[in-house]
Amino acid sequence: MSLGTEPEIDTLQAISARIGGQPLLIQAATGNTSIKVDGILWIKASGRWLAHAASEDIMIPVDLEETRRKIRLHMDPAGQSTIHNGRALGTSVETAMHAVLPWRVVLHVHSVNTIAWAVRRDGERELQSRLEGLEWKWIPYVSSGLPLARAIEEAMHTAPRTRVLVLSNHGLVVCGEDCQAADELLKEVERRVYVEPRIAPPPNWQVLEKIAASEMWKLPKSDACHALASDATARRIVTSGILYPCQTIFLTPHAKVVPASFSAADLASVDEPFLLIEDCGVVVRPNPNPAAAATLEGLAQVVQRIPAGAPIRYLREDEVRDLSCADVYHYRSVVEGYSFSPGAPTPVTTF
Repeated sequence: MSLGTEPEIDTLQAISARIGGQPLLIQAATGNTSIKVDGILWIKASGRWLAHAASEDIMIPVDLEETRRKIRLHMDPAGQSTIHNGRALGTSVETAMHAVLPWRVVLHVHSVNTIAWAVRRDGERELQSRLEGLEWKWIPYVSSGLPLARAIEEAMHTAPRTRVLVLSNHGLVVCGEDCQAADELLKEVERRVYVEPRIAPPPNWQVLEKIAASEMWKLPKSDACHALASDATARRIVTSGILYPCQTIFLTPHAKVVPASFSAADLASVDEPFLLIEDCGVVVRPNPNPAAAATLEGLAQVVQRIPAGAPIRYLREDEVRDLSCADVYHYRSVVEGYSFSPGAPTPVTTF
């Protein structure tokens, strides 16, 4: 959907829709893209899905200098309401990050391959050889919004030509002077950080189907999702802590494992969006929100790319606690409400 006469904005929308449709790069409403044109920062609105960029107006304009002025005054420019084409859209939580980056085009993705490195304590060291020759920086975990923008500003101060940012326990940012340069750089980084997923034992369909027969639970079609429970390494990783914020925002703070001997009746009172049936597979609630479904699939893909002996940096208790604020719950409601909005394209999920 064209936003005007600036060809690069249309190009960015096309790139946004393409990467938004790739579950290994974007899950649900995660990630955001932007371009700076004539003093205006065009950025994906909060809670919108990049996958919808070709069919809906998900990009909104904000005054770049005013945004940067607010940042200098320690004011977070996120969450401002803007009326665009008759619709009320909110500025993204990552608006400050996009504004402080000097590059014209910024692509922020939740690449499962990158996250598999970004949750490791040795991730920065391990990526040195893979990203050799690229101007890149590792950004230790901080909350999204103004804290992340400040951390990136500091990194850019010491290395102003940085075009690749690996965000610990978060994702990947690539930048360029134009859409093509940023897009090509994203493809190059993805090629370099690729991790072959671990082969997991197949699901135990006999056990899972008995539980799903109650109609209180259903079975994901994705073998990757079932690997969260059928693979002992994946099960250990996912039950030991929170790897990144979306787990807490869209799923649950702690993944629950139940024995394969449990029946549907034993699970009748369990209040969880999904369960790991030990050594067997995963069951989920009927009709899960597309955002939760995409997040679970992404989590499974990340975990299958983390080796058994890798040292993992889980989010601390205070970092998880920070994700239980009113702003985060509002963001979740926007994402989930938008998932089911009339006329919105149905997201592709494996549930």
